Amino acid sequence: MSPETLPVDPHEMLYLPLRRRFRSEYETTPEGTRELHLFFGIKEITFDEPELFSFGEALIKQDQFMAGSATTWSSGEPYPWERVKELLEALLAENILSREAQSPPTAESDSHRRFLEAEARRKAPTEPLWWNPDCPKVMERLTGRPLELGFLEAVLPLQRIAHPALDAEGRHVGEINVFPDSLRMNLPTEWRPCPYPGGRYRDDAMMNVTALRSMTRHWKPVLRGVLAVREEFLRRHSPLPDGSLRVGDLHAVSYSVLALPTLLLMRGTEPVPNGALDPVLSSMFRVTDGVRMVTATLLGSPELGATYDSSMTAAELHRITERYDLFFSKRGVCAGPPHMVEEFLATLLDGRPAAGAPSPRAGWEAELPAAVDYGLLGLQLYVLQFNLWRYMGPAYEVIRGALLTVEDEPGGVLDRLRARVERDWERILANGLHKPDRQDWIQARRAEMYEHAQRGLRGFREEALRHLRDAVVPARDEVDAKARLQLRSLIRSSAGSPSGARRDVLDTVADAVAEFLAIERSVLGVMETVQRQINVLLQRPHPARKFSGADLSLHHVLRLGLMSMLPYLLDVLRDELGITVENTAEMTRIEITNT
Repeated sequence: MSPETLPVDPHEMLYLPLRRRFRSEYETTPEGTRELHLFFGIKEITFDEPELFSFGEALIKQDQFMAGSATTWSSGEPYPWERVKELLEALLAENILSREAQSPPTAESDSHRRFLEAEARRKAPTEPLWWNPDCPKVMERLTGRPLELGFLEAVLPLQRIAHPALDAEGRHVGEINVFPDSLRMNLPTEWRPCPYPGGRYRDDAMMNVTALRSMTRHWKPVLRGVLAVREEFLRRHSPLPDGSLRVGDLHAVSYSVLALPTLLLMRGTEPVPNGALDPVLSSMFRVTDGVRMVTATLLGSPELGATYDSSMTAAELHRITERYDLFFSKRGVCAGPPHMVEEFLATLLDGRPAAGAPSPRAGWEAELPAAVDYGLLGLQLYVLQFNLWRYMGPAYEVIRGALLTVEDEPGGVLDRLRARVERDWERILANGLHKPDRQDWIQARRAEMYEHAQRGLRGFREEALRHLRDAVVPARDEVDAKARLQLRSLIRSSAGSPSGARRDVLDTVADAVAEFLAIERSVLGVMETVQRQINVLLQRPHPARKFSGADLSLHHVLRLGLMSMLPYLLDVLRDELGITVENTAEMTRIEITNT
């Protein structure tokens, strides 16, 4: 028998190696009964017998204990040894308890060592690459297609634009999480195991000590800067009657904090040069981006049930972040000490001023109104972009269903299409785009975000409000009808003009693509309108040509290699049939590029 499966003796010593990783919560079930939940990483231990609550509470206070002593953890009569023995053996089997003493933490885990080895092999730029004013050259280097600077926010979500910029300390604004990763330089970074209690305690993923040191140096100005953005935002959106923020407003104000350094870097007149950004601003970006990600998770997860108007407190947000392991990323854990996390959340959610004498007014504070506008416009583009992708799932489903109904010779057109769509379908499944109920719920949250973002803009008039549902209503016009017929003709021709069932399947493929193109055309028009507003705000020229679906698809290219990467429907036509599509709000051009 292994040591873990040997019967527990009351006189042996047991250890709780990672006691500080435990988190506990009492919950009330739908039936009205009370339960104690202990969280240990991704594992959850539930005590639904009230007489065992004191056992669970005592357990997580022990570093080591004699097994038999656990019988005394009862709030009343001692527990029977056989009952305690059963509990302890179950905890040993789950590797929560150990028969060996805790070993000292190592400098790095095996998984972190592999990460560092991958970093050493990674092809990283040796010189800084930055969007402003070099967007066409940088985007062509990354995707093979140039893009005018005036279309960048429509392609790359605003919360990621500042990532590759360098601050005055020579650090990327996005630190280790720069998107796209191909813009991230190899910068010296110190890593350490996390010493803080909670799910991240001594996790295999390490924390970035270099970024933490910078944050600590600038902490009070960071809090004052975040508070200034909050105050500007609340001039436009009032808190709930009890003073708490709505989840949607918390997401939007976080977006506005990120927009401040981004605006200074991206404006057309006297932009902050790459490498000169105030480290206070880059630190504000990093610490606030965590809140943006948590609130985006809340609004994008039907199982969590949050709507835009759901109330949120600092304590509850901290609890949710711990409960759902949101202090983690694939490259490390949050480096913020608990007291700094609590202080930051109290500032952002409750408006608590930073302690100490006020700092001199920063030069960038004059840009706060424009920064909030920039953030709210960027949030509208983010909603439009991600909501459009929701319509690819049904299109793929229709195409896949049709292709599965017919056989084709190996290597034939239908066979190639089926194989490609099956590969793409795996990504659709991974991102949940095949679940209508889930997507409808998420779309409802995006509609709330979209409308609130408009209402927060300076000079907004209610009669000018645009609804998200109207952005995806395809125009049944001559362009739509012509595109549908042309797609049918070209797809049939690429397959050798088949008849019968094979022809019907190809027509179904053409019609599904045409339906998506009609929706995309509608969204592209709205996105270009919002992008034009951004360009006016930033005082930079709007591109002379129309914004296209091919431009928008560059985001798919930038996401290659990510776990959440998505396919792009029109790539299927281009790669498998040699059919390219240029789609704008005004026209759809379809042609054969190879035969």
